[in-house]
Amino acid sequence: MSATTVTSALLALALGVGAGLAVLVIEELRWEARRRVPRCMTCGEVHRLHAAHR
Repeated sequence: MSATTVTSALLALALGVGAGLAVLVIEELRWEARRRVPRCMTCGEVHRLHAAHR
């Protein structure tokens, strides 16, 4: 194998690993955003989902 072939293979491997890690980080951020309880638009407090505002 020549040096350019080895370099190209390592570059392709590094790009694949980087893309996989990016997907994992994005999925983790999306999961955390779904689990977070949103603040009330009226009073700014945290209520349970679908709770009636009092």
